Amino acid sequence: MSPSAVRVVEVGPRDGLQNVKTSVPTEVKLELISRLRDTGLQSIEVTSVVSPKAIPQLADCRQVLASPTVKRLRREGANLRLPVLVPNKKGLQIALDYKVTEVAVFVSATEGFSRANLNCSVEEGLKRAREVASDATAAGIAVRGYVSCIFADPFDGPTPPSAVLRSVQELAQAGCYEVSLGDTLGVGTVIEVRNLITFLADHGVNLHRLAGHFHDTYGQALANVWQAYQCGIRVFDSSVGGLGGCPFAPGAKGNVATEDVVYLFHKAGVQTGVDLDKLAGVGSWISQQLSKPNDSRAGAAIVSKRKAASGKGSAVQKKASKLVWSLERDTGHVRVYRAGANGKIVLNNPKQGNVLNSHTLSQLKDAFTALEQDSTIARIVLSGTGKFFCTGMDLSQAAKAAEQGSHAASALSRSLTELFELVDNCAKPTIAVINGPVFGGGIGLAFACDIRLCLSSATFTLSEAKLGLCPAVISRYVIREWGYPLAREAMLTTRAVTAAELKSILAVQQVAQSQEALENGLESLLQSLRFSSPAGSAMSKQLVRLAWAHAGSDEQERNISQLFQNMLKAGGDGQHGIAEFQKRRRVDWDLYKQKKTQAKL
Repeated sequence: MSPSAVRVVEVGPRDGLQNVKTSVPTEVKLELISRLRDTGLQSIEVTSVVSPKAIPQLADCRQVLASPTVKRLRREGANLRLPVLVPNKKGLQIALDYKVTEVAVFVSATEGFSRANLNCSVEEGLKRAREVASDATAAGIAVRGYVSCIFADPFDGPTPPSAVLRSVQELAQAGCYEVSLGDTLGVGTVIEVRNLITFLADHGVNLHRLAGHFHDTYGQALANVWQAYQCGIRVFDSSVGGLGGCPFAPGAKGNVATEDVVYLFHKAGVQTGVDLDKLAGVGSWISQQLSKPNDSRAGAAIVSKRKAASGKGSAVQKKASKLVWSLERDTGHVRVYRAGANGKIVLNNPKQGNVLNSHTLSQLKDAFTALEQDSTIARIVLSGTGKFFCTGMDLSQAAKAAEQGSHAASALSRSLTELFELVDNCAKPTIAVINGPVFGGGIGLAFACDIRLCLSSATFTLSEAKLGLCPAVISRYVIREWGYPLAREAMLTTRAVTAAELKSILAVQQVAQSQEALENGLESLLQSLRFSSPAGSAMSKQLVRLAWAHAGSDEQERNISQLFQNMLKAGGDGQHGIAEFQKRRRVDWDLYKQKKTQAKL
């Protein structure tokens, strides 16, 4: 870095999320890390190897460290730091097992917070940190240090500067290449920042080995960052969207927002290496994922400005009206909606993972049949509520069928088959909007549809072999859409197949990074399908089925010939479409069918 440049250490995935009350899915955490890296950030604290009882939000630390996302980023080498907070030697060993290249140790400058947070005295905390740092250094692992409560302790009151000095010196002597000064309660002011840094410098502390970590409880964090910079600090911890707080410090608010820090330095002509526009997008995205306000002032302003600019789009974009879904029917586990010529069936049994029990199967078939037979409906969407899209066949009913013998098993098979064939043989375009993980029969339901949109965090697991079963009824759809090699491997290994994998082979057509993006993708797709005629779509689907089931046969040849005649028949969609094309007009088939129906009435 140039002498004036700063390095931003993004702590959102760890410090930012650890105080969030609701469980954040591992997939969201990994997506957050990946998006943060894409902004140009070179230091991202990914997680903490900590007791799940102490901080339940970070109980998935092993999954994070073992993930392909973190492994891929780790391969980037020296250009990217991915520190992991470890509280003790046991945590360090776990980190080493996952080939972590940098760890962070954490001490409190004060007794009260040390006992509340680390369940030990300051001296004991420093001893643990020295042990971890020593073992990590011996293993070739870089070590970063944290000192908390640099200005005040929620239990002991103001912190003497000498207590901070002691902790900083101990960590530096233990081998920490950098020590981050944490205003855990967010009570510091610029005067206190200047006084403390001056005190440390006067006592021989190298300011180039210090970082600032400021919380914003009293709205002073950004001012404190600038004051610390003026005093010579060049590294600052921050959290995207202002995420954070401290579960052991009552009343403590979030970290200073990364967007605000980057905005401050960019306006001052100081380099950070971070793309502020991308960063603002990440802050907006994670705030939406957590259903919380975006606590970055700069980030929120940038996103609002961007939205205002995008609202000035073309006349065509202005003209397009957003679909409004109205509830047509609610039968318990299944809801049916309508928006113009679009029908939507939503699985609504989230507590049981939208499982396919006999009750749900019956409701699904009734809903699908009704939409199929409704001449005013041009296409059908299938989705789910809650964490899962569909967890497949009800295993309790399968167990009963196994006890009752072949007759019961045949009835269950027939019920599932009828539903999947109903979807597969539907003459109207069918779209699966996959809101979460899918298992077994749910995969059959999704891949019996024509088009699939899904969240990037969605996974598809054929776990039947683990239970001594096989994906019997759904196999025709899985093999047809996935291909033999992937279908075979997924069935045998029972591993979770990612949305990205299926997107790469076009078995999934769109992958969205958020629920909002998923809904926008569906909106865009349905608007574009208005310009494909119902008859043309039905005939196209028939051609695909013929190629799958009767490729090269006489039956395929006969049906193709018949379809050719049907598409050119007098009064059909084909005749109207050709006529409009010759007049250089594009047909909105939803509007055309609506007018045609009204004329008949």
